[in-house]
Amino acid sequence: MTLTSEQADVVVVGGRLAGCAVAAPLARAGRRVIVLDKMAFPSDQLSTHLLFPAGVSEFAQMGALHRILAVNPSIVRYVHAEAEGVVCVERMRPATDGIDFGVCIPRPLQDICLVEAARDQGADVREHSTFDSLHWRAGRVSGVRYFDPNGTPRDIEAKLVVGADGRRSPVAAAVGAWNPYRMSRNGRGLVFRYLQDPRPEGAPERETYYQWRAGDSFAMAFPSAPKGTMLLLFMAHRDEASEARRDPEGYWLRKLEQHPTMRARIQGADLSTYTKIRSTGETPAFFRASSGPGWALAGDAAHFKDPVTAQGQRDAMWMGRTLAEHLLPVLDDPLAIDRATRRWEAHRDEHCLSAYHFANFDTRVEVQSPAVCEFFRDAGRTTDPDLSDLFGRARTFQQIAPLPRLAKCVASALLRGDRPRSETITRTLPELRTELEIRRERFAHRFRETRLVSGSDHPGAQWPKPPAVKHPEAVEQLPAPSIAIREEVFAA
Repeated sequence: MTLTSEQADVVVVGGRLAGCAVAAPLARAGRRVIVLDKMAFPSDQLSTHLLFPAGVSEFAQMGALHRILAVNPSIVRYVHAEAEGVVCVERMRPATDGIDFGVCIPRPLQDICLVEAARDQGADVREHSTFDSLHWRAGRVSGVRYFDPNGTPRDIEAKLVVGADGRRSPVAAAVGAWNPYRMSRNGRGLVFRYLQDPRPEGAPERETYYQWRAGDSFAMAFPSAPKGTMLLLFMAHRDEASEARRDPEGYWLRKLEQHPTMRARIQGADLSTYTKIRSTGETPAFFRASSGPGWALAGDAAHFKDPVTAQGQRDAMWMGRTLAEHLLPVLDDPLAIDRATRRWEAHRDEHCLSAYHFANFDTRVEVQSPAVCEFFRDAGRTTDPDLSDLFGRARTFQQIAPLPRLAKCVASALLRGDRPRSETITRTLPELRTELEIRRERFAHRFRETRLVSGSDHPGAQWPKPPAVKHPEAVEQLPAPSIAIREEVFAA
């Protein structure tokens, strides 16, 4: 460290969802928190940016909800989900704090709200500040070196460094956690754009999230922000992202023909309000080791799942907030910090595992099975929250679909006979076997599990090489902690 280095309790690299979510409660409690982000806000981010009531609740807990509502988003309270023509319409379940609506806000509008909220709580958020490297002392991360907006290198000493810097996290590379210990190749890509909603204000469609599953393709329509804007999204085979880049408008027309229900939803839309099409076909799901001596990873830097279930934003904020909650009682004790981040990582994995498997199920590019259609039919008998709890994270799939209910759906599919009985059996039996394996894994509570679940984890994901790791010159070298202390930390 240089003699002029700053002091902080926590340095957070990355100032978006997870970064602001961890910084806000720490700063609110009087801790010195410095957030570094290479961008200036507002700035865009490739994202579906959909939130259900539990995600809006995270805005509230961050102190950002009043700013979010000030951008005048559409307030959404219903979910319309459809599988091969079987319709389910539900009222969303309120979050535990009573928030009963979702929002879908473009990232340039949303992220600046979060940055300002973190500043409101007392966090020092520094834009155009680029992470360079970590400092180490006695085998533990002790701070960072970064470049300020003028390109000047600066040092910060800290009790903990949090990498909230996305899937291609330089912090993860610097601590040796670049390669995920568990990874699954996603079958679907995403292609999306915005337009002005043709439905008048007050129409029920303006407060409803739509998802249509037709053939091997998903289509979605989400009222967005500012009010009167909507986001349209297609999720089909990942190779379609390349097709959309080669011929954007031709691709768009082809998909509307494939999804006549979406075409009917936007009938009468002003074509001049269409925005540019955006797409990506590479979204592998993964878990990274997310805690170690003096460091932690949160948000997409730590864990990512297929965006088909729209869980990423809510989970990023949840990760940041719960990490802060684990840290606050122990921030003056380095050994206790490392125990707390380890416990937090285990809690994170247990919380996210069911959603990870559910997203893996939906990323398979295939026609919905007869049992899935029966599940939609069963959920659609009332408008009470049921299937929508999966997307809202109010309940896990295992809670919503206990084994007797799954068996009932299979039996109903066989009795209905919409498809040949052999097809129904061939499709549903492997799905049931996979679900049993998922439940066994959840029951085992194994930490950093590397064994894959056949039928859920999809092999073959490609991962890029890590960026070069830089090593600052001036770091005081002290004896490394004893083996006994290290084992105590990892056992915790």
